[in-house]
Amino acid sequence: MTVEERINQANDRVMELFLSAQPVWTDVRPAIEVVPGMRKNLILHPGPPIDKDNIVFPLKNSISGAAVHEGLAGTVEEAWQKVLSGEIEIAPAQDYHCGCAAAMVMSASMPVIVVEDKNGGGKGFSTPHPGPKPKVLRWGLYDAEVEEDLRHFRDVYCPALGEAVRASGGIDVKGILSKTAGMGDENHNRQPAGSMCCALTLAPYLIDTCSDKQVIKDFLANDRFFLNPVMAVALAVVDSAKKIRDSTVMVAMGGNGEDFGIQVAGTGNRWYTTQAPYIDGTMLKPSYTRADQLRYMGDSCVTEVYGFGGMCAIAGPMYMKLTGSSFQEAIDRTEKARRVSLGEHTFAPVPWDNYRGQPVGVDVRKVVGYNVLPISHGGSGLKTGGQAGAGAAELPIDCFKKALLGVARDMGIVKEG
Repeated sequence: MTVEERINQANDRVMELFLSAQPVWTDVRPAIEVVPGMRKNLILHPGPPIDKDNIVFPLKNSISGAAVHEGLAGTVEEAWQKVLSGEIEIAPAQDYHCGCAAAMVMSASMPVIVVEDKNGGGKGFSTPHPGPKPKVLRWGLYDAEVEEDLRHFRDVYCPALGEAVRASGGIDVKGILSKTAGMGDENHNRQPAGSMCCALTLAPYLIDTCSDKQVIKDFLANDRFFLNPVMAVALAVVDSAKKIRDSTVMVAMGGNGEDFGIQVAGTGNRWYTTQAPYIDGTMLKPSYTRADQLRYMGDSCVTEVYGFGGMCAIAGPMYMKLTGSSFQEAIDRTEKARRVSLGEHTFAPVPWDNYRGQPVGVDVRKVVGYNVLPISHGGSGLKTGGQAGAGAAELPIDCFKKALLGVARDMGIVKEG
């Protein structure tokens, strides 16, 4: 069998997993109960591995705040010293099939959405979206008020969600995605339709199982809630894909505010990194400038690994408008994604794109060979913590070149060095 045949055969197996996945949201549980390898002193962060000496402030603050939340330290200052000494461990969330949006982190007691791919057998996890409050750990902010919210989330809100999900027998996430096709969601930075459909599906069970009206109100009022189940869906699918050697299909991507990285199925959890790009678009305040802004940060772009966000920009034309772009640019972004992808989802066709589905399965060979770079949507963070704005970024070519070389080395095509 030739090298090309080996790669194509492996890629076909990965694409079968991507296209035939049956993801079901089955539970909400503390991370330490369900995430393989989770430990009390381990905190998972977004993006690739971090150089502790160069970590950006919001992520440092989130990690330290989570450590205080877990009782691993009394103050954020003490917590960070324990991180530096190794007493508190940190690791990339996607290496554990977990996703942390923006500057969010995941610690042992934090509740996580559990998604199971009933076809491929993989599992994925994500912390639930915290709602519309601007002061949240998700954006690198931590104080007594945030701690109070984290405890309520852990002790009241998420246990109620978990009970409702279990009572439902599981939520068919792919079914929700198909129902909302043509309703304007690109399902990374815009998902009001998905959130509403998810609420319609879960609310009857939540009303039956939860007597706390505020919990119900908070759930129903969050039009970004559906982002995090979709993140967990993508992570469940790539859980199985990462076991397939020789494949050149991208299975992870994310940034930590300084570095950006991708993974490919053929080399599992190995990261290929370079300097992260900036997200260009609309700032939340006119006074914000590039000097206030962090580079790409967060794991929510794992939704794009599964074909959403910038990969199907045409599905969310209003996101383009809100971030200073155009309908034609939505078409162009989607066509770029099609050129470097190996397939497309057919369960959620876009009416104004001739009912074509979303491109999925980015092949690093195509990205490098055609020099066509996919576009990622995302929210941008402030260097001091908080959200700066939202828009899009072109993924850096160096990640893809390094990933292709990594697969070649694993296959024995080129030697180390």
